[in-house]
Amino acid sequence: MSTATRWTSTHAGSTPAEQYRDALLATALEYANRGWHVFPLKPESKRPATPRHPATDCDGTDPWCRDGHTGWEQRATTNPDRITRAWTAAPYGIGIACGPSGLLVIDTDTRKTGEEFGHFASGEESLSTLVSMHDGAATLPETWTVATPSGGVHRYYTTEHLTAPLGNTAGRLGDLIDTRGKGGYVVAPPTLTPSGQYEVTADAEATALPAWLVKQLSPRPAAPSSVTELRPVAHRSAYLRAVLTKEAEHVREAPEGGRNHGLFAAACCLGELIAGGSLTEPEASGVLLDACAGHIAAGAFTEAEAWQTIRSGFRRGAAKPRTAA
Repeated sequence: MSTATRWTSTHAGSTPAEQYRDALLATALEYANRGWHVFPLKPESKRPATPRHPATDCDGTDPWCRDGHTGWEQRATTNPDRITRAWTAAPYGIGIACGPSGLLVIDTDTRKTGEEFGHFASGEESLSTLVSMHDGAATLPETWTVATPSGGVHRYYTTEHLTAPLGNTAGRLGDLIDTRGKGGYVVAPPTLTPSGQYEVTADAEATALPAWLVKQLSPRPAAPSSVTELRPVAHRSAYLRAVLTKEAEHVREAPEGGRNHGLFAAACCLGELIAGGSLTEPEASGVLLDACAGHIAAGAFTEAEAWQTIRSGFRRGAAKPRTAA
């Protein structure tokens, strides 16, 4: 059901602009009733309406910042009086603060015009492949789902059952897949931007984030300071275990300025073994991501950039398949 149908003013003679403002207020109140914390976005924009200054320029004169800078996440609310005052003042778009709302939103996007083509044409294709590769998970559970103007999809999942919050990720689940959790927000229907309108495509209760996705999104432990041999795997040869250990060591010990190249070279090496059938891509990528955890923590590159480098190395290595003895 489209948002235009679901949230339309019933006031006789109201203009489209009045209908849109009524829809924004009614929907913001509905989200608050669900326990989702909302805050205003600049009209026809995806940016928060307040605060109007960054933390570095906060001088305490803003009434909200008397006790320190207060950002959009802290201002997000479920209070109906505050929501009514805000959305009767202007046709603000609706932002939902994922952390306070107990939500984790999976955001699949489409590849931008002119962007280098990756392994997948869209985030939906990438997510479908991820699901099919997971044992025992044929589909994702039905949940509250939104279509974005760019052709992407937002799937809302609850995280209140988790003992630790999940933050934002970029590319961790796969190509063109981001997630929004603590410290992140999503633009919610029926917000209108220059690109188009956000619309509900599955009007269902938000369901709990599946355990297998929780595991993939949970922070990885810090890499050990010294390299030890990988735990033996019965069906892997000693040679293959030695290769994995060696390549992980190369990545972990790569010097500043050569970290990305070291990761790419290791991925090329393992990509040859993947193409030869001696190694699976998930196993190889897991070893490499764990090995570069220290570089990611140091800010040498982001996890999404690491994923991109690994995939590029796998593709290069696939041109020279080989098998492990």
